Amino acid sequence: MAAMAAFSGRRLGDCWSIIEGRDPEMRSRKRNPYAIIADQALGKTWSAVVSLAIIVSLFGAAVVYLLLAAQIIEAVVLPLVPTVTFCLWYLIVAGAMTPLMLFATPKDFSFMGVIAFISTIVACVLYFIQMMNDIKPFVFRWGIHGFQDFFLAFGTIMFAFGGASTFPTIQNDMVDKSKFGKSIHYSFLAILALYLPIAIGGYAVYGESVAPNVSGSLTATPLTLVGNIFMAVHLLSAFIIIINPVCQEMEELYNIPRDSLGYRTLVRLSIMAAIMFIGESVPRFYTILALVGGTTVALLTFILPSYCYLNLTSQPPRQGEAASDTPGWMKLICWEIIVMGVVGGAAATFSAVSAIFSTAQATPCYLK
Repeated sequence: MAAMAAFSGRRLGDCWSIIEGRDPEMRSRKRNPYAIIADQALGKTWSAVVSLAIIVSLFGAAVVYLLLAAQIIEAVVLPLVPTVTFCLWYLIVAGAMTPLMLFATPKDFSFMGVIAFISTIVACVLYFIQMMNDIKPFVFRWGIHGFQDFFLAFGTIMFAFGGASTFPTIQNDMVDKSKFGKSIHYSFLAILALYLPIAIGGYAVYGESVAPNVSGSLTATPLTLVGNIFMAVHLLSAFIIIINPVCQEMEELYNIPRDSLGYRTLVRLSIMAAIMFIGESVPRFYTILALVGGTTVALLTFILPSYCYLNLTSQPPRQGEAASDTPGWMKLICWEIIVMGVVGGAAATFSAVSAIFSTAQATPCYLK
């Protein structure tokens, strides 16, 4: 999945390079380059679909991050306040994050990215050390799983590599855009360096007992406590980063002036109210995560990059433009990833929706 996502990211970068080559005006910074790629390759309808999908992906990720943060904070402070429920912790965390949502643009909180980056590395290292401390004598503890469990995991992994929606924006902002491909490779290697030890450790050490949030499987030790604190810091910092584009998009939709603090606050409070409602309605983060992974992330990361690339390269060359010659093996891989994204995304979406509405799952917080 990492290799597929990296390949798709490179194709998305190629799409933007093709568009820049055709229109020099595109070499300046653009607000939503992914939507421009979809417009040039597939038409204005798909441009609107891409913009909507990006917003839905970021909104869904924001809900997941707050649910995870609330779960981890509950575990950290459980000995001190054992009577406070997870549902209440979610409201407390959401309320605490609301003032930070009022930052206008990312330049107002650039430090958040550094905090999120460092804290997640420290948390993953501490979690892995604790996993190694939890190793027990080998017993066979891996069961056979069915369709729904498999594709819930599939959707989760899609979500884990779903950063493609931001790639054109990053490439568009780079001084030396020729290094975009190299940055993609290094980025995915760094992600795998964090993901694989935790995934392998969770599988090998805990087996069937591993929790959807792997920190819930770790033995309660000072190491786990510190790791949880750092992970909570990461999730809350990342929440502020990813929810800001949603807020700006909604303000743009309603034509709210940048200096209108009152209207801007109203829009952002309404967004937080929606986040709180979704989280309280479906307090199981892994189902939302798989649903977002199987729908908008599958579309933005695994389907559209290759499809847009194939469409752009198949268009007749314009005056002064050299004809593109896409190797046959690359076309084959593009179509394989498109098919994998469509089939796997549809199955993951079905599994996630089934899990959300399953009577065996927990009821919404406000109906308890």
